[in-house]
Amino acid sequence: MWQKATGLDGETYDSKSEAMVADWLFVNDIDYEPHKPLPKPSRSISDFYLPDIDLWVEYDGLMEVRNDDRLANKTAFYKRHNMRFIIITRNGWKRAILGQIELGADGD
Repeated sequence: MWQKATGLDGETYDSKSEAMVADWLFVNDIDYEPHKPLPKPSRSISDFYLPDIDLWVEYDGLMEVRNDDRLANKTAFYKRHNMRFIIITRNGWKRAILGQIELGADGD
């Protein structure tokens, strides 16, 4: 269903859309770690982690066709452990990330 894609950083992403987010982060010199494992006891992997602002980013490209609880389980984990996170979709994701970077720059 989804086609894997390689980003400008040489990493393989789960979809072209995810690679597009990575390419944007890369080109704009925003420090990120793709596919970073969440802390234990979780066995999940995040889509992106932005270490400069301690932000976990999940790209929800399956919002119309999802039939599992993976994103809900990750969201619950982030909340339970008071981790800063955002879920981005194909609409408005750049603005959402930039907004979080601005908040992080303000010391929030």
